[in-house]
Amino acid sequence: MRFQYHGVTRQKEPVSGIVEANDEIEARLKLRAMQIRPDKLGIATGRAVTFDLGKFLTFGFLKPIDLKGLMLFTKQFSSLLDSGVPVVQCFDILAQQEQRASFKKILTTIKTDVEAGGGLAESLGKHPGAFSEFFIRIVEAGEVSGTLDKSIRRIGVQLEKLGRIKSKVLGALLYPMITLVVATVVLGFLLIKVIPEVSKLYGESNSELPELTQTVLAFSHWFQDNVGAMCAALFIFALSFAGMMRVESFRQGWDRFVVRVPLFGSLIRKAAIARFTRTLATLVSSGVPLLSCFEICVKLTSNFAIRDIVARTSLAVQEGKSIAQGLVLGGDLFPPMVIHMVNIGEMSGKLDELLNKVADIYDDEVDDAVGALTGLLQPAMIVGVGIIIAFLLISMYLPIFQLAEKVSGQ
Repeated sequence: MRFQYHGVTRQKEPVSGIVEANDEIEARLKLRAMQIRPDKLGIATGRAVTFDLGKFLTFGFLKPIDLKGLMLFTKQFSSLLDSGVPVVQCFDILAQQEQRASFKKILTTIKTDVEAGGGLAESLGKHPGAFSEFFIRIVEAGEVSGTLDKSIRRIGVQLEKLGRIKSKVLGALLYPMITLVVATVVLGFLLIKVIPEVSKLYGESNSELPELTQTVLAFSHWFQDNVGAMCAALFIFALSFAGMMRVESFRQGWDRFVVRVPLFGSLIRKAAIARFTRTLATLVSSGVPLLSCFEICVKLTSNFAIRDIVARTSLAVQEGKSIAQGLVLGGDLFPPMVIHMVNIGEMSGKLDELLNKVADIYDDEVDDAVGALTGLLQPAMIVGVGIIIAFLLISMYLPIFQLAEKVSGQ
């Protein structure tokens, strides 16, 4: 059974999520092991994951800071700390040069909190829209161990790696989408403007047009009459799909389908594994407790198919099993090589080192997959669009060809 909980951590921070257990008692014991005190605990209903109307309407773009901005902030913060600048003064300097009003306000608030004696991690935790739990936990570990500068440097490296792999995957997925949109616009222009103009050449002729030409003209007329309705239907479908993606049951099924789609599925799966292993390695090397590491990884994993495996692995670790034993429960989504590397890392006490090696391997595989995918799709889509356009033009000029044959025959 799946139980949904809302509670607070040992640091008095609000948390929520889903835990698998046979009954409520077992669920409470698992939450206690995760150092979470539940305020509400009940059977998960499978309804919407979260829904924020403003975020839905803006597609989540209006965040205080994006990934690129956070990477720059982290590099600047790390450089100031390495130079021996106190934390309060660091935030004062960073706030003064910040151009984004919303993030500038956040930095000023954090500076005030730290100046008043609050912990940096605690102050960052008040702004979840800007700083993820991954960011906060590593800062907290750095504060406790007295290695805040190293912790910030680790975060910077992690964000840089994640940003690079994200841009690669988006680039690979964006290219066919842009090509498809351009092809649709060109075909629409041909059907609405070009073909009707060409058809006027045959309007005064009483000769019967070829069947292929008649079919294309009929489709052109139908397209002109229904283009508004098709655009409206496409817009409604896009909004409906975006809403369905916020329903947990639909999202789980969709993500399981996506990771097994030919060509794109392999790329998405490799990118997700690279992100998970690197995140876990950074958390472990920073001294974050293992159970907390998995709790953070579950929240940061966006693909539900991979997230379910990470959640099962977390439960397996709570029960005293190894990480490798937990990953085996995911079937074939995590390749044997990953499981063997994790197993060796656990046995040798070098888990973070082996996880980073796995992440590096999959970063390279993502590079190769993006190159192969782009090299395959680019000529295929160009040829496909060219064939469609050639078919339309030939069908419209076919009567002229036939007339030329008749004239030459006489």
